[in-house]
Amino acid sequence: MQRYIQFILLVLVLSVPVFAYGEERSGCAPEYRALYDTAVVELAGTGDLDIVVVTDPLCWHCRLGHKLLGEYPDQYRTLRLSFYPRLSFIGSDMAAWVLEDAAGTDRIKAFVDYAYSDLKMPKTDDLLQARMLVLMQFTEAFPDLLKDTTLPELAVRLQKEHEPHIMKTTDLAKVADLPGTPVLIAGDTVLVGYGPGPWLDALKAKKICK
Repeated sequence: MQRYIQFILLVLVLSVPVFAYGEERSGCAPEYRALYDTAVVELAGTGDLDIVVVTDPLCWHCRLGHKLLGEYPDQYRTLRLSFYPRLSFIGSDMAAWVLEDAAGTDRIKAFVDYAYSDLKMPKTDDLLQARMLVLMQFTEAFPDLLKDTTLPELAVRLQKEHEPHIMKTTDLAKVADLPGTPVLIAGDTVLVGYGPGPWLDALKAKKICK
């Protein structure tokens, strides 16, 4: 039964449509470049293409996209994450605050990998409780987050320092008329939704903005 369920899930993943906006929507346009320029969480690759993914840490297809990009660091120079927390993934805004708090440090990759592989969605409908449950998971994985502070104090600080920026990146995603997550912007190409083939094709095309 478990193998059957896994097979069905795989079929569903492979059947997820990926929409390319094409020439009428260039990833080099100002509304898309703003997403890259405003993103503060950056991971380094070894290629020569700068890309940005509009993402939600608790979005399952975002996680598949993150896994794929992690396997092909030679296809990009910089990978930036522009957070667009979705209402259906309650508490994911807290995950975005935590990741932006770690931006620019030597542990950002570990934080991002944890968020996109091990972080579990809270089983609650209460937003404040969901945020605390997400934060608790991070502090259990990275105990030093609670050095010289308490969980409630940390939650208050993260919200105060990072909620305004996440609200800004959310607004930018809406200005760009993005319907959800994930969205890959690789140079000139804009792909809405996840699909390993189209994503890899977009990376390999290397349509660099000039």
